[in-house]
Amino acid sequence: MEGEQPPHSASEAKEEEADKQSSETTTTMMEEEKPAEAPADSANNQTTPDTDTALSQSTATAPPPSTTTATTAATSTTDNNNDRHWDQTNQKVVVRNVLKFLRAKEVTKLTTEWLKGKEHLNIKIIKTKKPPKDNWIKITLEDESMVDPFIQLINTGGVDGKPITNARGGSLFAKRASEDQNNDDNRRKRKDRDGNDNNDNEQHAKKRAAAMKILTTDEVRDAITPLWKLPYEEQLQVKSREMIHKCAMKIIKEIKGKFRLLEQEARRGQRGKCSKIYEWVGERRAIEMEDVVASPRLFEYRNKCEFTCGYRHSKAEKKGEEEVMKLRSKDNGDGDMKSVEDDGAPADAAKEDVAEEGKTIQKTPAAGFLAQGWSGGVYLPHCLQNMPDWSCGLADIFNEFLATSSIPPYDSKVHRGVWRTITLRCSMRTREIMVIVVHAPAGGGVGKRDCGTDDYSTVFESEKQRLVDMLTKDAIPTPSRDFPEGHQKEEEETSGDGLKVTSIFFQEYVGLSNPPPEHPVQHIYGKTCLEERLGKCTFQISPGAFFQTNTQGAEVLYDIVVNRIKEVTTNPQDTLLVDVCCGTGTIGLTCLKEGVVGKLVGVDISEPAIADAVLNATKNGYTDSATTRFVASPAEKVLPDEMKNIPKTCPVVAVVDPARDGLHGIVIRTLRSNERIQRLVYVSCNPTGTLARDAAMLCSPPTKKYPGRPFKPTISQPVDMFPSTKHCEMVMTFDRMSVEEYEQYHGKE
Repeated sequence: MEGEQPPHSASEAKEEEADKQSSETTTTMMEEEKPAEAPADSANNQTTPDTDTALSQSTATAPPPSTTTATTAATSTTDNNNDRHWDQTNQKVVVRNVLKFLRAKEVTKLTTEWLKGKEHLNIKIIKTKKPPKDNWIKITLEDESMVDPFIQLINTGGVDGKPITNARGGSLFAKRASEDQNNDDNRRKRKDRDGNDNNDNEQHAKKRAAAMKILTTDEVRDAITPLWKLPYEEQLQVKSREMIHKCAMKIIKEIKGKFRLLEQEARRGQRGKCSKIYEWVGERRAIEMEDVVASPRLFEYRNKCEFTCGYRHSKAEKKGEEEVMKLRSKDNGDGDMKSVEDDGAPADAAKEDVAEEGKTIQKTPAAGFLAQGWSGGVYLPHCLQNMPDWSCGLADIFNEFLATSSIPPYDSKVHRGVWRTITLRCSMRTREIMVIVVHAPAGGGVGKRDCGTDDYSTVFESEKQRLVDMLTKDAIPTPSRDFPEGHQKEEEETSGDGLKVTSIFFQEYVGLSNPPPEHPVQHIYGKTCLEERLGKCTFQISPGAFFQTNTQGAEVLYDIVVNRIKEVTTNPQDTLLVDVCCGTGTIGLTCLKEGVVGKLVGVDISEPAIADAVLNATKNGYTDSATTRFVASPAEKVLPDEMKNIPKTCPVVAVVDPARDGLHGIVIRTLRSNERIQRLVYVSCNPTGTLARDAAMLCSPPTKKYPGRPFKPTISQPVDMFPSTKHCEMVMTFDRMSVEEYEQYHGKE
């Protein structure tokens, strides 16, 4: 198979790496995080994994280091000795000047060749580590006695006593990992083993001793809705400049970079003659960016809100020393107060930390936004202009419940507590509200103590019922809002008075992050879904399904998509729309309803969303499987076969609406190689990130990995779906390069 062959060039290696990263991202979304795993790097979740290969030259493996916590000086000494015993630094060798782009199989083959005919040296390799973009390999040997012979073999084992060479004739060089100046593993391990750096401890102590800052309402607005101070016309101008510089110009830069890489490979003889750069790429405004389309609503536009359960911070007068000691005596040692205050309220409802001279920070269980991260506590949504009244009214109910609950909020630092997040969905048009409460197991989360003090299973069911009763007893109360001066309320489509909760779900989740969309939920009250009207269609939305958070903005967005498809469908009734990452089927069914296509195939990774899409097709009058078909699977697994099954005489147009991670490489390859797709409409919620990456792969010259005539962007239309924030949606239209233009650059095939 093509995917199993080693890359023959740097560009193909980069493409291979892009596929791998995209595949890993998809897998991570589908699987729960395991408590035992080390947390991943959080920098955009786009870290490049090292190749870490256990070689077949030896069956010896190293047991994992001890994770037992030291409780006495003697135990600590034993643990340190264990760490030293399993520390393999002295068994490691760094070999430099290897080729950069080597896969795991190639690394194994390379090290096997080094040892071929050298069995008398008794060298056994148990592990290798090869970062994909670096020119070195770290070798772990079975025993320290093998290190010097291995170094000598690399440095003098070549022709006439010279070093062994790489495939291009360059000399390799080996030395102990502990002596390699670019390798800081040893330093980190010694630091971990001997204790934290004293300077780090001092800085940490200073931070903890410093006064805890409580944000003002303006600072909360700055953190959550950073453009709120600007007039709306200026917000649109800011977003327009962002789309030009960080989307359009970034795409052109990526495409030019691919041309340069192909040209370098052609000069090295790794591929045939590279074509000259496409004329449209070199134009002054290669990608025309239209003005940002304004949102129909500027304030209170969200139909979905997610609140985190935690503690709301407020300053209070410092208690006397006796009272503080009394509070501390009730603390169980790590901040969770399990006893009851003198006034009968649960001690969890009011924690105190030293803030500044004469003041303390009082912590009250609440639900809201993490404007400062976990350490800064949660902030109520009432001051934010994009949050509707119904969401703030429900937040008031939750905060009343949490402040009086005997069960504490979840603490993500120690993974204890129960109440985690609250998701609210609302349709003002159908007057329905869905509530989803995510909680840790009542018996205790991942970090529960062995003594059983984190077990709330005896009171959980009664507390859950109390919350349901509070949510469903009356209509949602009208909250007291804290809008900035000069704020003007917009006219609502329908009045928010008398809104009631129509469905409630609970979702137990033991993972360390957030549950995936397909994670099971427990239906507790009311309807099993929420209905929304969008354009001419009615849609059913289940708890885990994706739906645009600005209903009126979504209608504007979908009208643009419909018009882009209408421009190229000369025979709509015979045209098939391939809807990739279709969600609940909103875009595809809207196109069917508007009559711009006659058939629809939708693909999405989320099973709940596809189940909704099937029901939505029936709900909107499409019951024939020959007209609409939806597939629940990762697009990269089924799209190639789906495209093969489409009759060759059927006109095809494609729409993609991926999550922030963008499209998988196999999906891009499938779209490029199927030249019946003359127009591709890309709806992106991450135009400055993954759209730029995907567009470059769609529009670059063909390679073995990405064959077919390339696309080129013809219309770029930003849509403001999130006023007062920096985010913007993008509808970018790609048209296939004509055969004549393609042959001008690449010749006849």
